[in-house]
Order: sequence, then structure tokens, then C-alpha cells
Amino acid sequence: MPLDGTTDATRLSRGEAGLVGSLKNGLGVFDMFRPDHPTVTVGEIARYLGVHKSSASRIAATLVASGCLRPSLRSAGFQLGGKMSRLGSIAAVDSTLADVANPIMRALVDDVGETCHVGVLEGREAVTVALIDGSYAVRMHSWVGKRSPAHWTAMGKVLLAGLTDSTFDMLFASEKLPVATPHSLPTKSELKAQLLMIRKHGFALDNEELEIGLRCVATPIFDREGRVSASLTIAGSSSRMPISNIDEYVEKAKLSAKKISAELGAPTDAPFAND
Repeated sequence: MPLDGTTDATRLSRGEAGLVGSLKNGLGVFDMFRPDHPTVTVGEIARYLGVHKSSASRIAATLVASGCLRPSLRSAGFQLGGKMSRLGSIAAVDSTLADVANPIMRALVDDVGETCHVGVLEGREAVTVALIDGSYAVRMHSWVGKRSPAHWTAMGKVLLAGLTDSTFDMLFASEKLPVATPHSLPTKSELKAQLLMIRKHGFALDNEELEIGLRCVATPIFDREGRVSASLTIAGSSSRMPISNIDEYVEKAKLSAKKISAELGAPTDAPFAND
């Protein structure tokens, strides 16, 4: 740090020509993280950037909403989120996830014939990171890198169910939610009620909430610390996946997700996955 006590992020936020101060402040937060300092607090952010605590709090909230930070589960403050993991050194984890998941998904696709994919949460979006197409001529149109609002999808709802209440409330501040179809959940209250059921039963259902004619089931994938890190989805036509047969797809998805979780080193007593 220079002798005058300013940081690079502070000086840049003071209006250096051609630079966006608020963006530089946000990016400056990442300079605070080190292997021996994996968590930063709002107070530390305020001091480092030279801004008021209220401004630091808004910066942190924005970074959490975008998936770049996540609230620490062990202490006050924030840690690097899934988006930064994928963009940075832990990007290899996604590669490992895909490497582990692909053969298991392939076996699942061979069994059920429908498209299977694995996704992670980035802010309020579910992002596909691995995909095996189904065998039917008419199938779900998806691709690696596809993003969808999490509350519209089975994949995303499983991932949201793995969040703490405080993180969920930070991501979804408003009661009203955007909808994609007449079946989409229109309110935060309804979404929260459904997340409780997902935690209880260990799976989520997208019943034409993202797209009319599309039905999906999803189950959680856990990391070594027993946290929901990803989601496994079976997606297909609602005519081929009738509600009357949905339990069969759920059980097959749970078994495959359990295999992926085990390969990733998840504890056998991870919550709500395979009850």
C-alpha cells in the first residue's frame, strides 16, 4: 500500500480518466482475498476501498447477487462465490465435475432416453456445465453455458434450496418474481414454500414453468463439505414424462446424483439428497 494510505482501488474510484469508479471498487474487493485470508467483512471492504460502510454493504450485496461472492457459512463476512471459482483457479473444479458426471449421465441417458444435464448457481441464474443429449428426435434444446432464471427450472430450484435463508433473501429482495409461463412461480413466498418441500423430499420439479411442453426433475449434488454444489436434471417432453411416472425419474436421478456426489467426496450424511 502506498505511503498516503490509499489503495489502487481507492485511487481508481476517484475518477481516473476513462475508468468506471464503481466497477473498479467492485473489482478491488477481489484483491483483498488471499489463501490465508479467504473471508472479508463489510468493514474491511469499507476500509480497503476508502468508502462508507453503507456503500461497502451495497457493493458486497451486488457481488453476491451476481454470484461473485457468497456469505460465509462459518463466520461473518463473504467468500469467493461460484462464478469466481469457475473463472479463477477453481475453474478446474467444473472440469472435474463434468469429468465425473459425464459417464454417470451417459448411463442415465441410456436408461431413460431423455436429456440429462448438470448445472451450478451463479447469482439468480442456473448455468449448465455438463450435458448429455437424449436419444429422442424431439428433445430439450440446451447447451453447455446455457443460463436460465433459477426459479423457473428444476435445476435452479434445487440449487436455491441449498442456500441459507439470508442468502436467498439477499438474492430475492422483491416479493414479485418474473414469470416465463402461466405455470411459473409468481412470488417469493410461493418459491420459499416450494424450496421447503424440495429440502424435505430431495428433488425439484419443473412442471412447464420454463417452457410449455417441458418437464424436468432435478436432484442435488454435494461437495466434500456436504453443501449443495450442483444439480443433476432429467429433462424431456411432458408427454413422455407424465406426472404419474415422475417418481421413477426422481429415483433414477437421485441414484445418479448420489454416485456423482460420492465421486466428489461428499459425506454420506449430506442433507436432503437421498432420503
